[in-house]
Amino acid sequence: MRNLEQLLGMGKTVEFTIDESLTWREDREMEMLELASTSGLCAHVFHIAYDLIQPFLSESEVSVVTEANVRHVAPIRVGETVAMGVKILGVTDNKIKIRGVVMRGETKILEVEFVRAVVSRNYLRRAALEKTT
Repeated sequence: MRNLEQLLGMGKTVEFTIDESLTWREDREMEMLELASTSGLCAHVFHIAYDLIQPFLSESEVSVVTEANVRHVAPIRVGETVAMGVKILGVTDNKIKIRGVVMRGETKILEVEFVRAVVSRNYLRRAALEKTT
C-alpha cells in the first residue's frame, strides 16, 4: 500500500447524463415518471471515488465501500445531466473517508459520505470462495 495520505484533499468531478439504467423501479406507477434511483446514483459516485483512489494502490490491492450515509434530497429524471463529484476527507490506516455530491446546476440532488477500505485482492478471492463452498 502506497502512502494514502497523498489522497487527502483530492477530488474529482465528472459530468454525467442520467440514463435509463438508473431508473427507480420499485414502484410500477412511479417507474413511469423515469426518476433516478438512489442506489444507482450512489453507485456512480462510488465509482468516481474508486477511479480516484485506484492509481494510488498496488496491483494486489483494491478499495471497497464499507459504509455509507446517503441523503437523496431532490428527484432527477432520466435524460438530465448532472455533475457528480467526490472529495477525500480523511485517511486512517487503510480507510478513506469521502464525501460525494450530485448537483443539477445549483440544485443538490444527492449527498453521500462513505468509507472505502483498501484490502487485498487475494483476501477478497479467498473470502468469496469460502462463502461458496
